[in-house]
Amino acid sequence: MRRGVPGPARILLGGLLPIVGLAVVAGVLHGVAWGWAAAALGFLLLVIAQARRLSVLSASIDAPASAESPDARGAWGEVFLKLSRRLRADARRFEDAEAALASFRNAMDAVPDGLVILDAHHQIQWSNRAAAGHLGIQLSRDHGAIIEQLVRTPGFAEYLDDPHAQAPLLLQSTAVRTRIYALRVVPLDEHNKLLVSLDVTDARRVEAMRSTFVANVSHELRTPLTVVSGFLEHFADDGAMNPEQRRHFTRLMSDQTARMLSLVDDLLMLSRLESEDAPATEEDVDMADLLAQLLSEAQSLSEGRHRIEVICEGPGLRGNRKEYHSAFGNLVSNAIRYTPAGGEIGIEWLVRDGAGIFQVRDSGVGIAAEHLPRLTERFYRVDRGRSRDTGGTGLGLAIVKHILLRHQAALRIESREGQGSTFRVEFPAWRLRPEGSDGPRHGGEAIGMQDETG
Repeated sequence: MRRGVPGPARILLGGLLPIVGLAVVAGVLHGVAWGWAAAALGFLLLVIAQARRLSVLSASIDAPASAESPDARGAWGEVFLKLSRRLRADARRFEDAEAALASFRNAMDAVPDGLVILDAHHQIQWSNRAAAGHLGIQLSRDHGAIIEQLVRTPGFAEYLDDPHAQAPLLLQSTAVRTRIYALRVVPLDEHNKLLVSLDVTDARRVEAMRSTFVANVSHELRTPLTVVSGFLEHFADDGAMNPEQRRHFTRLMSDQTARMLSLVDDLLMLSRLESEDAPATEEDVDMADLLAQLLSEAQSLSEGRHRIEVICEGPGLRGNRKEYHSAFGNLVSNAIRYTPAGGEIGIEWLVRDGAGIFQVRDSGVGIAAEHLPRLTERFYRVDRGRSRDTGGTGLGLAIVKHILLRHQAALRIESREGQGSTFRVEFPAWRLRPEGSDGPRHGGEAIGMQDETG
């Protein structure tokens, strides 16, 4: 094959030379007319052959996997080889592009934010899976639809047309009314734009909780400060105050000051618990010793007004002793505060079905069912006036919740109005100390008891 002659020229020359030779031979043997006839016939056969090869080649281009392979002899072989290489290279590039596009679609579907590509007329060109949940857009159904016809939130159309919009547009979900989404428009080019929807429900809930928290803290601190300030003014204005009045006002100011200090201490502890994922240190906690300490504190707080029983029949517990004492102490003090004189309180440490169970039972006033899910919220009170009278800060159960979360424990609350309450803490089995690693156990017996005396 001569390299200096282009492929098409070689195909043409390769087909014409035999025809010319045949025409010359026919002309010499039978005359000029036969020569021309042979030439015409040869040329016709050449056209038919080349047409068939082109047809096969065209079919191989359209469907390379199923078509008949073109004749690879002569110049046609070179043409087919070059074309085959080009087709294989294009096929590889196409497969790579398809794979990249599939990966991109999968990645976009995994994004929790809703994504919708719009053209200049706000027709939907593409959307991800999250957009279906946020905006109700299904790409298979809504491709080419105008988005304003699907999202009918007031102000949405104006927002899309506003090139200077900075703040996001808030949208309440039509499917789940409790969800709120923030919409933003991002220009892609001069014709297309990207609509992004972000679920801001939790962020707005946290912001509302923060605002409520600040308001509650301000209120809780303002009340005792107002009391103390009033007494101080009374001290300053009335120099003739008798000693009994002075002692009375001093005691009241001391009580209010202690209340503020207790609130500040609880706020600092709650802040520390929320900022740390786990306790700084952990140790093996002797539960018999801890429950004995809780009993002593409960007896001091009760002042003989309740029957208190403590039962310990489980092994020790791995964790932070100081935090356990704070959480369990809050549960015990709540039981005493909300149980009338003469009531019963039980403090128990047990093992049931492999899990460690700490629970506090009381025969107190009980809690209505509608309040139970919110008891661990900061400053949430069933009866605000009664809670303030008992000396609570409204943060005790919030502290309990965070301590238990840090120790992989769960809080269960059972209560009925007028029938008492049970606060049960369940610890995973891996936090229990092996049997026999403690000192003497108090297997199922009360390790302490205080009878009602008043």
